[in-house]
Amino acid sequence: MAAIEQAATQSFDEENLPDEAPSPLAEQWPYLRFLGLGVWWAWIWLCYFSTRLVGQFPTDIRPSLVLQMYLISTVAIGLTMLAAGVANRFFTRLIDSRGPVLVAGALASAATLALAFSCQLGGPAPFAIAAVVTGMGTGALCMKVGRLYGTISLSDSLTAGAVSLVLAALLFFVGLGIPDSWAIFYVAALPLLAAVLLCMRWDDPYGGLPQLRVEKSYREETVRHLYVRLAVAAMVVALTAGVARGISSSLQAVENYGHEGAAIVAVIGLIGVLLAWLVNRFAAQRKGARVAYMALMIAGVALMLATCFGFPISSLSVGKESLWLVFTCLMAFMAFRFGFSSVRAFALGQAAYFLASAAGWAVGALIAPFYDDATVRMAVGAAMAFAVVLVFTFLFTERHISEIVMTPVVPAYPSAAVAGAVVGAAPMAGAESGQPDAPVVSAEEQRAQAQRERLAKLEGAFGLSAREVEIMDLFAQGRSANWIADALFISKNTVRSHLRTIYSKVNVHTRQELLDTLASLNCE
Repeated sequence: MAAIEQAATQSFDEENLPDEAPSPLAEQWPYLRFLGLGVWWAWIWLCYFSTRLVGQFPTDIRPSLVLQMYLISTVAIGLTMLAAGVANRFFTRLIDSRGPVLVAGALASAATLALAFSCQLGGPAPFAIAAVVTGMGTGALCMKVGRLYGTISLSDSLTAGAVSLVLAALLFFVGLGIPDSWAIFYVAALPLLAAVLLCMRWDDPYGGLPQLRVEKSYREETVRHLYVRLAVAAMVVALTAGVARGISSSLQAVENYGHEGAAIVAVIGLIGVLLAWLVNRFAAQRKGARVAYMALMIAGVALMLATCFGFPISSLSVGKESLWLVFTCLMAFMAFRFGFSSVRAFALGQAAYFLASAAGWAVGALIAPFYDDATVRMAVGAAMAFAVVLVFTFLFTERHISEIVMTPVVPAYPSAAVAGAVVGAAPMAGAESGQPDAPVVSAEEQRAQAQRERLAKLEGAFGLSAREVEIMDLFAQGRSANWIADALFISKNTVRSHLRTIYSKVNVHTRQELLDTLASLNCE
């Protein structure tokens, strides 16, 4: 057991996680930390889909202030992400420590308050500075989301993200219903609350996750090519949706601003429920992400074409927010699956997305004065639909998602099945052997030998096969069937079949009983 414990925690020593037990809340609801994304999302919607944060300003200038705030803050997020992608080791150390993330959340909350009261603080300069700080602070939270979501399977991350969509919608409507005198403080508290959730210590018996690596037969250039396609696809979608939002926010009447945002968020919340159902409905066939992506893309094209004939262009925000979830989970999953830096992979992709979105808002604001013309409206809708069709049919298709999910990977530490071969290739030699030049046994070889010994012990005690030991180890660590299926490149049904066999052989009925049995065996 100690060998597996070392192997599981080795790759996460860099995370500098504090040595403390998880809270009772985390023990009972280990996925609660993933809902920090929903709290962060609610902050974004309340800032940019409503005028709650700028209620201290004159009514007639509130929409323009929301547009300015979005442009400044989003560019700051994009540049923060770009810096993290370049200096990923430095930012990884920061994000993996609880203190800097909580500080980032606190700064974002304080800057949100400064934004709300900047009219009393001196005008445009404090407003712009506060918008930059909110972008930097929430950018750090976004990186933490990528780091966190890069530790679970694609099905699990999409499910957690879909539930976060629903939570964000609920928090948004709570924000709309709070009296004006308290609404600003409610919105400002959300970044700090998101940071607290994202930093929650999780319930993990071994304290870490085994990393994955790509089979050598699968070329690194192919993986990089897939990632570039994903990042460019996210950028194109963000650009088109940004244009739509720039147009709608510039033309929208002040009294309708919050009402239209509420309608958009309500639909997004319903989509979150549908996404959760789709992902889990098709998870066994490993195609939940593909089905969700196809459905969102087709719906997005239909909405864009509908805007040519007078349908509100602001409705495109529904598709943008939903697709952002899919792109976000895919970026994080690629880091999980292919074993590269989750901060770099996530930050560069998100930088492209946010900067493209800000550029789209700026372009949309320039187009807005001419959008009432039917010809302009038709041209804009057709151009955006064409761009998304290119993404869906050529740039990043559901086939590319399948390629990401089905790429051969293996655990980065040697499995019990291959441990014997590794140890046999490098026999241990002591000083008494009379060979002073004998090679020193590496830590990896020692772990492999311990794996082999543990396999023999489990085989003798329960008659488990090498694959069953491998699955049992991951399951005992708290990994879901989806996670194990992705990690070992087998189907979810195969995992469940192995687990039934393991439970039968070990004569247990729950995960805790399995842990207790393994602990007692280790003490013998």
